[in-house]
Amino acid sequence: MSSHEHKQRMRSFYAQEAAERDDEQWLRAGGSPRVPESRASHYFLDRKVEMALKLTNAPRAGRVLEVGCSFGHQTFLLANHFAHVTAVDLSPESINLARRRAVAWNVTNVAFEVGDAEALSALVDASFDAVFSFSTVRFCPRPDVTMREMYRVLRPGGGVAIDFPNANCPWYGPIKKAAGVETHIHDRLFQDHEVRALFAQAGFTNVDVRPMLFTSKRVPDSLLPAFRILDAVGERMPGLRGYAGILMAGGTRRVER
Repeated sequence: MSSHEHKQRMRSFYAQEAAERDDEQWLRAGGSPRVPESRASHYFLDRKVEMALKLTNAPRAGRVLEVGCSFGHQTFLLANHFAHVTAVDLSPESINLARRRAVAWNVTNVAFEVGDAEALSALVDASFDAVFSFSTVRFCPRPDVTMREMYRVLRPGGGVAIDFPNANCPWYGPIKKAAGVETHIHDRLFQDHEVRALFAQAGFTNVDVRPMLFTSKRVPDSLLPAFRILDAVGERMPGLRGYAGILMAGGTRRVER
């Protein structure tokens, strides 16, 4: 399958996902700007954003970029931490929905834009203090190109945080299959050394990869307390932590001397 066909299928997939939420009730649901989801899903997203913030250590007054924002799952969380967030996504329908949710909740420090993670041509070189990307590089036909684009738009000394599904996690294989969960379209899993190689090839330094989250977004809310304990123990235990579901990786754009 060509890169173009791959992206067209991704656009169609997310157009349908956006269409399922395209009504005024959804836009105003949840009690806050953040996308309404289960408690387990909110915990999952909160943990990823918290770790990404630690890895980038970006200034609160900074201007940051999110690559692959969908309709704002993490964007509205990032908006609580930074002066301005630019959020891009391949899906025009997702961007339209995110913009309307921002208007509904009077979120004024986010700009949602249609953009291809592999060709961020509308964005100026070295224009962001930090770059974030959640559940996106895993779907890109050319992840190396995506990484180079994120490096290009990041200011020297700025940090990037990107998550990857851990290929060693059993959830993505036998457990997911046994649970009857359909594999996500065009998904790709990564091992630690592959993540580090992507960062190095793009030019990033100070690369740090953190295994995290044994909890899935699909965990029933009733089981969330038990899974929070599993995360607290498993993420700190040598050996076991290598089987966590997510590899959250951070790096820095080098400062030329």
